[in-house]
Amino acid sequence: MVLDQLPTELVAVGGVVVSALSAYFAGKKKGKGLFNLEQELRDNLEEYGIFPSPDTSEVSRDFIGDKLQENIPEFDGSAVPVRVKYTDGNYLAPTSVPEMSEAKMFNPFDYLPYRPDIYDCENYASSYKSFAAFLWGTNTMGVVYDWSGSHAYNVIVYANGEVEFYEPQDSEVVELGSDDKYDLSSGLIIL
Repeated sequence: MVLDQLPTELVAVGGVVVSALSAYFAGKKKGKGLFNLEQELRDNLEEYGIFPSPDTSEVSRDFIGDKLQENIPEFDGSAVPVRVKYTDGNYLAPTSVPEMSEAKMFNPFDYLPYRPDIYDCENYASSYKSFAAFLWGTNTMGVVYDWSGSHAYNVIVYANGEVEFYEPQDSEVVELGSDDKYDLSSGLIIL
């Protein structure tokens, strides 16, 4: 494939990734390791305005649980409740919706093909969670496995207490109950 046939954003991201990998290997020789790669990549992406990183604040598991309980009617309260499983010890939440909205303006997953049973909703949601942790430095984005809606999407818990449900396939914030696939009367959230 010729570079001029690729979207401009994709070419720009590729260039930044290559420079970040170069910085990583240079840093590895100096003993800086993988953290340097992550920070260097984030700094380069932010410098070029490709993926601006939101400011973050540390929050506790209890804080996350309280905010999810306030925003999900069936959270641990029904016969088949919505439950959350935590995978990290420390959580960094984006401080505000506007900053995260700016970061979410470019969604690389818009360029990925939907492939039923191979790369579908849960794959998009899992990939987006990893993308947020690696490139934006926030790990309070969870994957929602909505058993009642037979769908998967993301939830973002903000340091100011706001909670957003996000559809990575459409790059849109969604409201619970707005569609059958966002019912969330039973499910699992992985944070």
